[in-house]
Amino acid sequence: MQGRRTVLVVEDDASLRDWWSGSLEDMGYDVLSAGSPVEALAISRRTQTAFDLAVLDLGLPPHPNEPTAGLELLRLLMVDRPSLKVVVLTGQDEPSVALTAIGLGAFDFLNKPASSQRVREALARAVLFLQAENQLSMDGQARMTLTAPISEGVREFGEAAQERLVRSVLAESQFNVAQASRKLGLTREHLYYFMKKFGIERASS
Repeated sequence: MQGRRTVLVVEDDASLRDWWSGSLEDMGYDVLSAGSPVEALAISRRTQTAFDLAVLDLGLPPHPNEPTAGLELLRLLMVDRPSLKVVVLTGQDEPSVALTAIGLGAFDFLNKPASSQRVREALARAVLFLQAENQLSMDGQARMTLTAPISEGVREFGEAAQERLVRSVLAESQFNVAQASRKLGLTREHLYYFMKKFGIERASS
């Protein structure tokens, strides 16, 4: 690992959250932690908060025995931080949950109880992807993973690709519009047009 990466741990069980935080710190990561979707989003939307990895338990309040809240949080985190690599943990061994999580952008999916070794390996793979994507970005390329129903057609999928690219470059540029415009080859006015079109707003610090 080149330098210390920061991981967001989202787990509603305080003792388990503390255990994961300690384990990840022992692995060489800096750790941010949240016990609810509200706390996790507050951390994500602080513009000065830098993290590109997350370990997310899908069983979160207000319905900790269902994956609903965790999946919605995953969706919102990926909107906020398109390049985020999320390792999802769940106690529900259902293919439909895994399929939904991957469709929303999860990097990896582990059934609970997941050993620290399995999480370590998943995060190591995620770091390799981040390093490769960073190199592509330096070379003027962007790697995007898009999930959309084929039945929606090329036009809708094209707009999804536009939005993902704009969000990704803005996040990478820390919402520096001038820098993002240069990377995208757009004028500032054109970039502002896309931001308005896709409802992209800079989160307040």
